[in-house]
Amino acid sequence: MPAVKDIYKEIDRHAAFASAEKWDNCGILAGDPEGEVTKIVTCLDITKKVIAEAEEKGAKLIVSHHPVIFTPLSHVYADSPVGMMLRKNMSAICVHTPFDMAPRGMNKGLYDLLSGPLGFKGSGEPLEATGENLSIGKIYSLNKPLSPEECAKRLKKALGCEYVRFTGEKPVSKIAVCSGSGGSLAETSLQKGAEGLISGDCKHDVLIWAENCGFALFDCGHFHTERIFGDMMRNILTSAFPEVTVYAAESCTDPAKYI
Repeated sequence: MPAVKDIYKEIDRHAAFASAEKWDNCGILAGDPEGEVTKIVTCLDITKKVIAEAEEKGAKLIVSHHPVIFTPLSHVYADSPVGMMLRKNMSAICVHTPFDMAPRGMNKGLYDLLSGPLGFKGSGEPLEATGENLSIGKIYSLNKPLSPEECAKRLKKALGCEYVRFTGEKPVSKIAVCSGSGGSLAETSLQKGAEGLISGDCKHDVLIWAENCGFALFDCGHFHTERIFGDMMRNILTSAFPEVTVYAAESCTDPAKYI
């Protein structure tokens, strides 16, 4: 059976850990690189619920998109996610910005999910290039212009959002897509010819800027623009390691409730 370090090497083939942004924290962040792997759980975030699910399924490795350790830790308590994993002899591999930028990573997953509903034309162009064949987000032309309201309706259905916050009134024929928290790329999107941006976690000042510019900004939420990670990583690892059982965490759900 493969070890945790073998799973790491396979993921590195698809989303090179060396490409991570300087502020990011990726790789084997907890556990034993030499530990044998028979079952894996994939998820967006390593939460206590996901750890409990992994334990129930008998998985000793969790592969997540977001880092379980992001900022330096001054302490680790037994009931924290990291403490729980160490007590249960579990390992964590986290592949954040490398997967965001990988040619067959998050961009490709969002393209597959949104291309039909929005009518993307072609494979798109880089929004913010970070290296050869690497990009944070992409810009797509649409087969036909869509009003911001119609675009928001289609996004809500395709992404499974509870709501979509949006700005703009003019029809959109070229739109940027950036998963997670991409509001900071709104101006870059406009400068590169996009008439709108699909992302999440857009701050109030960015929404005001978009309104003043007549720019169509679509805030679909961080979770809903990246929820595809679990299934995508499960497919990658199942193909590479058919002897390992890989589960996309059922407990990986939107942490927010809405009324």
